Parts: sequence; C-alpha cells; structure tokens
Amino acid sequence: MTTTFTWNKTKGTSNMENEIMVNKDDYNQKNPNYLPDDQEHINKKTKVSWVLIVTTISTSLGCSIPAGYNTGVVNSPAEILKQWCNETIVYRYDVHFSPAQLDGLWSILVSVFLIGGIVGGIAGGKLANSLGRKGTIKLIYLINLVSGILFFSSKSLAQVELFFIARILSGLSAGITMAMVPMYLLELSPSDKSGVFGVIFTVGLNFGVVLSQFLGLENILGNESLWHYLFSLYGILVLLALPTLKFVPESPKYLYTVCNEHNKALSELSNLRGMPISDISWELENLLVSPERWTLKRVINEPYSRKAIIITCIVMLGQQLSGINAVFYYSTSIFRNAGMSTADAQYGNLGAGIINFIVTILSTTFIDNFGRKTLLIFSSAVCVFMLTALMISMQLSSIGTIPGISYFLIVFVIGYVLFYGFGLGPIPFFIGSELTDVGPRPIIMSAMSVANWSGNFLVGLTFPFVNLILKQYSFLPFIVFTIFLIIFTWKVVPETKPSLNQESTDSE
Repeated sequence: MTTTFTWNKTKGTSNMENEIMVNKDDYNQKNPNYLPDDQEHINKKTKVSWVLIVTTISTSLGCSIPAGYNTGVVNSPAEILKQWCNETIVYRYDVHFSPAQLDGLWSILVSVFLIGGIVGGIAGGKLANSLGRKGTIKLIYLINLVSGILFFSSKSLAQVELFFIARILSGLSAGITMAMVPMYLLELSPSDKSGVFGVIFTVGLNFGVVLSQFLGLENILGNESLWHYLFSLYGILVLLALPTLKFVPESPKYLYTVCNEHNKALSELSNLRGMPISDISWELENLLVSPERWTLKRVINEPYSRKAIIITCIVMLGQQLSGINAVFYYSTSIFRNAGMSTADAQYGNLGAGIINFIVTILSTTFIDNFGRKTLLIFSSAVCVFMLTALMISMQLSSIGTIPGISYFLIVFVIGYVLFYGFGLGPIPFFIGSELTDVGPRPIIMSAMSVANWSGNFLVGLTFPFVNLILKQYSFLPFIVFTIFLIIFTWKVVPETKPSLNQESTDSE
C-alpha cells in the first residue's frame, strides 16, 4: 500500500510567507515519520556557514563537553575524594564516619549528578520554549560556570556542601544540555547535513568523558593536591565559549513556529545560511504551524507524536541498557588479567574511551550515507556478538583452561566500543528530533534526556548487585536488552534519514 502526500499552498497573513496545509489524518496515522520541514525541498542544497560552525564550536565548549566531562570525572579520584570528605567532616563537625557511612556519603555525591540530570531533562523542553533555544544555551553556560566555581572553592573552604551543590548543578546543566543541544543543532543544520550535526553533540560528549579520564590520571590532576582543579577545569572551556555568544543565532524554526515571528525567523535564517532571504525562505515555508500550544498531554494524545516519544524513549533506554557502562566498569580488570599493571590498565581504559571518541568522529563522515535504522540495527547486532563473546571468554578465563584467552577479552572490549560508536552511541541522541516536527520536539527531547539519565541511574544502582549475583554472566541482562532493542528497531522504528524524493511514500 502506498500513501502519497499532497501539499497545497495557500495565501498567508503576510506577503513574505506561505503556509503549507497537509491532510492531518494522513500525516498522523499513515506516516508519523514524515518531515514536512525537511522533505519537500531536500534536493535543494544549502551551505554550512561560518555562523553555524561558530555555533557548533560554542555549544560544544559550553554545553556538550562539560556534560561529558562531569559524567566521567568522578571515577578516577574516588578514593581521594572519600578521604577528603572524611577529613573535612571531622575538621568542621568533629564527626567520625565509619567506612560504610563514608561509602554511603560518596554514593550520594555520585548519584545527585544523575538526579540533577533527570530534573534538567524534565525542565529542558519547557526552558527551550520559554527562554528560547539561545536563552537556554546562556542558562547552561551560567550554570556550568557557577558549578565550576563551587567545585574549585569546595576544597579551599573545606565545604563538602559546596561539592554537593556543584554536583547537583552540573547534573542539572547536563540534563538540560541533553534535552536541548541535539535539537538545537538539528534545527540549525541544512537538511542534507542533519546526521552530521546530530552526531556532533555526541562527539563533544565523548570528548568530555575522555578529557576527564586523561586529566584524572594520578600523575596529572587526579591526586590529593590537584583534584579541585580537575573538577573545575571545564569552566575554562565555558569562558572560551562566552565571547562567541553574540554570533550564536536563535533557531529560525523556533521563531517561525513557536513565536510566530516570521520576519525575524527569515532574518535569522538568512544570517545563519549567509544567503539572501529569497534563496532560503523555502526552509521555513514548509513548516507545520499549529495554533495550539504543545503540551505533554497533547504529545501523548496525537498519534504521530505519541509514537515518536515512545520510540525515542525506548531507543535511549536501550542504549543505556546495552552494557556500555558495564564494559567500561570491567575494562580495567580485564586489562589487568591480560598481564597489564594497574597503571597500564588505566591507560588501557583511557584508550578504549579514545577509540569510542574517534569512532564517533568518523561516523560523521558516513552517517548521512546510510539509514539511521540500518546503522542502529547493525551496531546493536555487533555489540550483542561482542558482549556474548566477552561473557564466554570471561567464563573460560576464570576456569583457566585456554592459554592466552585474556588477550581475546581485550579484543572483544575494543570491538564492542568500536561498533557501539557507529550507531548505538550517537543515534539515540538525535533520532527524536528527526521523528517529528518543531512543535512537539522539545517535549520529546526532554523525554529522551529523562530516559537517558533514568537508564544511567538504573544501571548504576543495580549493576553492583547483578555483578555480585551473576559474576561472569553479568553481561547477560545487557545482551537480552540489546536483542530486544534490535527487534524493536526492526519492527517499529521508521527510517528518519531524509529522502531525496519530493513526495513521501510509505509502503506497507
């Protein structure tokens, strides 16, 4: 069965724009993935201007990299921070914590970052509409600067409370960043480059993680005298991004559809593309402008947006439950079992993070040449193979019957990280923006951010118990979840890569 969409141009309220009317029943029920703002003119090319490049660099320095940095920074200096917390509490309050109480305090300091991420994810969509995309970017910069100052001051002022507040604020910023930045970059990018700019957010995120792992090495900043520099260093990146804010544009699509400021939207788009309005106005003319305000209730009630939010959340939860955090958790011990020293094993773990970062960069060169659905299934399938092989090899290694099996463990860890970066890593962060148009997009991206942080929190909370019970088979739940994600993607997830056809068809 083939469904063809017919577009009718009607005279708008202004001489400058036309509105595109679409049969809503067909749009909602037969092709929830149809993108009216991207499809009809996808064959027209627009260049990547210096404004877009500066904006991408600015959001990476001020938003994406700090979010990744704060995600990974807490691992290496954990024991040093525990000791500082204990000494500070004794000094200020003359209270002595038992080892169990100290572990509990540290767990709270770690987990409040994830709670902040969930709250930020919930707030991100509303902020993106109330403050605007650019206004929300400014807020993220401000929160990152404040949290960086608090991290740095917590040691000199001997205040565990400041460290606690800084962790909450950095998590809040990361949650807002995850809900807002991928959507913002996708709204600014040319249609034929949407995949590239969707992945760029993940590139910044992964670079932040790798940077924190590198700087967290004991001989650099991960030691007793320099840890406060380690936790606050991302603030320098935000300071570097601040001067670029005057060049960062508001999203023309946001101005056009949410604010109904058509003239201003065309002006911003002209500045963004570096082209006359007459040459680029078609990018906005195709947007569906709804007179009704989008709310979570409306997103759930509308068939196409309900399907989009369900797909976005399940794909993101599938990413978090695919085992990436568990692989990094195990990687240091795996490298040690292969004969590496503890220090070398830490470098090996850093190397795995660098591979993940490099592969994410490489994916920008080909992600627009393949379908999102195809890459997601391929990446997930190879990850299932690598996890299964890793689990079997860990069992054989514990028995000790096969010489040299520990070296295969390294191969499977690297292989998993490598193929994770091809699709399963970056695609869940921007597929929600491609599944729907501008109106419901902030709410759907907020849901994606909440799913990400909730999945991260769930894995962090349950994995120690899973590891204790299943031991060498602790990867089994992640294998099952990833197999489910493959089936779900195959059966339910539509292809979101823009087509070159001017008419969209949906074959059933």
